[in-house]
Amino acid sequence: MSAVPRSCASCDETGCAMHRRHGLKAAPAERTCFVVDDAWPEFASFVAASRSAEDRLLAPGLFGPRPARYAWPAPMQHRAAIATARRHLVMRRVARAPGAIRQRAYLDADRDVARTLAKAIDYRARHLVVAQAWLPWLEEAGALGGRSFDVLMSRYPIAEIHRRLDEAAAAAPSATIADFRADPALAAREADLLARARRIVTPHAGIAALFPDQAVKLAWHRPQPRPRRGGDRVAFLGPTIMRQRPDVARAHAAALDRPLLLFGELLEGSDFWDGIAIERRTMGRGWLDDIGAILHPATMTVEPRRLLEALAAGVTIYATPGCGLDPADYLPLEAFAAAPDERRRAAA
Repeated sequence: MSAVPRSCASCDETGCAMHRRHGLKAAPAERTCFVVDDAWPEFASFVAASRSAEDRLLAPGLFGPRPARYAWPAPMQHRAAIATARRHLVMRRVARAPGAIRQRAYLDADRDVARTLAKAIDYRARHLVVAQAWLPWLEEAGALGGRSFDVLMSRYPIAEIHRRLDEAAAAAPSATIADFRADPALAAREADLLARARRIVTPHAGIAALFPDQAVKLAWHRPQPRPRRGGDRVAFLGPTIMRQRPDVARAHAAALDRPLLLFGELLEGSDFWDGIAIERRTMGRGWLDDIGAILHPATMTVEPRRLLEALAAGVTIYATPGCGLDPADYLPLEAFAAAPDERRRAAA
């Protein structure tokens, strides 16, 4: 007996009483259902290249592609308007709450949206392409039963996030670095489901490296460079929170002959940069002016859009593999201390 549950959409037996009762002359065509979340341009291109006319695209949305993060290319269907509204209200309400509270609220909101989206999946869909945020909740709703699935990966798996934060906490203890911890049972469920996935689809090089036999590595979409003033200033994008490893940036900045350009809030305290010359700067149209290099020692980066913008402008990135960029697009942090003369020559 087959271990895969059968249905009128999949059994291929067209002469049985069930087909005659429902008036079906042939088995319905198989379909793929894309159950998506944020419309990253890389995922949008992948979906556009992968889908057929019979496939269905489901996304959250407030009575259409609002907010703009859900503006996937048509044809598509937006569902879960009430759950989507609650999700965004929750995100606003806990935006400045401690990390543990914030993450629990996010996960609960994701669960509500995913459950509603699950109800709209076409019964003829034998294969799903699902956003990582919905994965455990679609499984909980039974939507993965009897189906193969791919996962659009936008962040590291929960278990890997825990491992990376623990590693960083051992090197630089801080209350902020331990404030995200999901339920270990949820982390285990996600790991099991990712192992079962047919493909892991992501533009993030660090995530793809975790799944060498499953990964479909997408190319990051690069923005068009904007006019800017060139220069040799060094910047740290921040915020100053320990999972961004500002302690590493601080150590490198001690040898600079000009102030470090600093972006983001000082969440580790206003005295963190005492003894280091810094110059505060905010993000804006000219944020890359005068910058020749960026220090990015972050434990992990989800969506490196600012780094991609800097790369397009010819800025050198010094980073860790967790930055998400392809290895050819950045230099290891160790190279920064070894190359002050090269940076000065580049700026001349």
